[in-house]
Amino acid sequence: MQFGFILSLVFATIVAIFALKNADKVLIDFIFNKIYISQALVIFLSAILGAVIVAILGSIKVLKLKKQTKELNKTNEFLKNENDNFKILIAERENDIMGVNVEEKNDEDLS
Repeated sequence: MQFGFILSLVFATIVAIFALKNADKVLIDFIFNKIYISQALVIFLSAILGAVIVAILGSIKVLKLKKQTKELNKTNEFLKNENDNFKILIAERENDIMGVNVEEKNDEDLS
């Protein structure tokens, strides 16, 4: 986390220096309008817009991963319960088998 934060600060500093070195006015041609604006402002707005887009896409990915994790946890819990039920069933079957074996042995001893 800290490495990413430091890297973003370095990148922001480089963008700021680049923008300040290129502070001349430029003509921006929109579809319906043309305006003269500082090139530094265009660079800053482009960088901010890029950061917002990356943040939105990252948030969407995080939300998808959280949803997937929640679904996998539900499946895991279901499988744990089913495993516990099978263990109980196996223990009951073992007790039944042991009980049958004891009865057969007692029948043989009585004969």
